[in-house]
Amino acid sequence: MRLSDLGERALIEEIRKVIDRKHEFIGDDCACLPIGEDYILITTDMVRRKTHIPKVMKARDIGWFVAAVNLSDIAAMGGNPLGLLFSLGLPEDMDSSTVKEIMQGAKKCAERYGIHIIGGDTKEHNELTISGTAVGIVSKDEILLRTGMRESDILAVTDCLGKAGAGYLALRHGIENVSLDGLIHPVPRIEEGRKLSKYATSCMDISDGLASSLYQLMTMNNLGFELNAEKIPISEVAVSVAERLDIDAYTIATDYGGDYELLVTIPPEKFEDAKKEFSKTPLIPIGRVVKENRITIISNGEKKELKNIGYEHFRDVG
Repeated sequence: MRLSDLGERALIEEIRKVIDRKHEFIGDDCACLPIGEDYILITTDMVRRKTHIPKVMKARDIGWFVAAVNLSDIAAMGGNPLGLLFSLGLPEDMDSSTVKEIMQGAKKCAERYGIHIIGGDTKEHNELTISGTAVGIVSKDEILLRTGMRESDILAVTDCLGKAGAGYLALRHGIENVSLDGLIHPVPRIEEGRKLSKYATSCMDISDGLASSLYQLMTMNNLGFELNAEKIPISEVAVSVAERLDIDAYTIATDYGGDYELLVTIPPEKFEDAKKEFSKTPLIPIGRVVKENRITIISNGEKKELKNIGYEHFRDVG
């Protein structure tokens, strides 16, 4: 079967069968290695010019982006980052100053979270391709997993959605005077992940889009969700782009990836205490966990199914 027919997530399942590991954490945002009372967290994410790096992105933005998307996985598991590694696939005609600027951007992101770039590799490649690896640590009793949510838990997100999707649509349709910051400058929610580790029953980052992330959680937990459309926090830039394209702003928030916010479930009795710990970044309830193995969204009093649309490598899913 061709990869374009299979899709990224089904391919990962096939790879898991090959490696034949029954590791309890395979499928989460990071790999976990037990070290005493802690887990060492390890994650890797690769970007390439064609699929991840729009032409408007400067070299320093590229470095920041690669660092940020890897650190976001550490945040999704409630961890503290320890360091970053970078493997660079570089065209031979690229100017060395561009490489230095890429690494300066990565260094700036690393320093924001009190860590360093601790190594990597460089090779020739016909297209700019960068693989980042983040290492972190979390205590065993505070780790956040994608599994563990329970019926009636509150479903919540950190901050507003649709920032990256709006930037992507603005570039695709030539819409000017639109902020692209959400697309090219994601902010890992490290501090927020640490706070949530005391309250959340499950967590993941929204790299593939809200709808796709919810379907992944549903599959792993055998539980569904009921969302309230009016409670989904939509970014101002998404509203603006939606108006100019004459589309529903909610679809930008649910169907497009790249926001790198955290998606969490929290027991109702703990939610208010959790919310009090959030000041800079809001914690916003958007629905609840339900027993039925389906995902519905209520809009204007009407309940309908939320379609599984989002970004997936190897095929076009929306």
